[in-house]
Amino acid sequence: MGGGRTFVSGMCVRRLQRIAAHDGSPTRRFSFTSGVGNPGGALNVMEYLRASTLFLSWNQFSVLKNSFQSMSTGSLLRAHLASRSISDLVVFFNRNPFGIAFDIDGVLLRGREPIGRAPESLARLYKDVKNAELQVPYIFLTNGGGMTESARAAELTRLLGVPIAAQQVLLGHSPFMSLSHRFKSKRVLSVGKGAVDEVLASYGFRKVVKIDEYVEEFDSIDPLESYKPWVKQSKSSRDILMPSSDQKISAVFVCSDPVDWGRDLQVLCDVLRSGGLPGEAESESPQPPLFFAADDLEYQAKFPVTRFGMGAFRLALETLYKEVVGHPLAYHSYGKPKAVVYKLAENSLQHVAKLLNTKHGKPLTSTEKVVSSHLESATVGEVNEEHCALKTIYMIGDNPETDIAGAIGVGRPWFSILVRTGCFREPENHPLYPADKVVEDVYEAIDFIAQNEGIKLS
Repeated sequence: MGGGRTFVSGMCVRRLQRIAAHDGSPTRRFSFTSGVGNPGGALNVMEYLRASTLFLSWNQFSVLKNSFQSMSTGSLLRAHLASRSISDLVVFFNRNPFGIAFDIDGVLLRGREPIGRAPESLARLYKDVKNAELQVPYIFLTNGGGMTESARAAELTRLLGVPIAAQQVLLGHSPFMSLSHRFKSKRVLSVGKGAVDEVLASYGFRKVVKIDEYVEEFDSIDPLESYKPWVKQSKSSRDILMPSSDQKISAVFVCSDPVDWGRDLQVLCDVLRSGGLPGEAESESPQPPLFFAADDLEYQAKFPVTRFGMGAFRLALETLYKEVVGHPLAYHSYGKPKAVVYKLAENSLQHVAKLLNTKHGKPLTSTEKVVSSHLESATVGEVNEEHCALKTIYMIGDNPETDIAGAIGVGRPWFSILVRTGCFREPENHPLYPADKVVEDVYEAIDFIAQNEGIKLS
């Protein structure tokens, strides 16, 4: 190899000849011959590629050109042996320069029902759905939560009909994993729908109490409890006592959308204004740290009009706290469109792509430990450039203010695609957060990605 000319050995030439002979399209039956005067009768691949531009798309040409220039002869030969057509060869070299991050609500699901051709859209990303063999790396990036990543992966597998591993699921509260060492042995309060106590426990928090259980420790802390027939009336009446030290809350984690807003707003104000020990109107102790898994004002559920999200609950709590206490509420929020979440998603997607390469498309292991160790090892706000193989990450979402705004904020390698099946329904692009591409639904989004990347998806 020299002078900017790339050569492939005669053995590779013969393999390329066989590839061309068995290609399904007559227009792609190329004639491969050894270059006269080339060392060992090798083929000048660049001359071949330049001669083939009439048959290859520009993306296909670029993929092959860059791959031939950067790979050794042995690597090229292995690539040829894994390919049976020119298209397959392009896919081999182009197998992981891109990845996809899907929002869930409003893109793939509405409530618990798939939207349109969402299941078929995901199935196109597999070589073999039955055997869980991926050909395109993808993850789910959602502000939703209330269950562990492995539980959500199992639920998505059931609802969407394709095998999904825990490593492919990044929930709103997934970044809480990185906080477990800080509060590992301290009592923390979990708030929200679902098994939020189990979520934090799976991240390594050892002393987690769910708000439903916490209110039972204080008689009459919820003044409207007797009007709630769904609440168990089993606890005996007792005088209000100052909580013991072991009842102190060191941090509050709102993991998913709260169910009983009235009760939760009251109890959280009690916890936060008292330094973690409800029962005192005022306290000299500092406010316990407060973390929100997401900050969506609204989201698309099954009802045709968008519903209030965790951001709406945060606004209500913030307003009440400031009115009662007299100073602003201190809190940290995660979820889209926060840049840190997109950086974690980028690391996660790189991890899935790496596993896809090393396992040759075999199914990923669905273990919680892998997800936890990966996110814990990721440096917040940074991506490991040394192992960064993805040139483009497509964010497919329905909410311009979260999905699209976040992708715009972090910039390359993110490419935003806005669908019209959720929060966004307008005929034109969003004026404040314009997506790189606007499509009708997720199936059309996959069509665009395949065309843009120069690959064929079933």
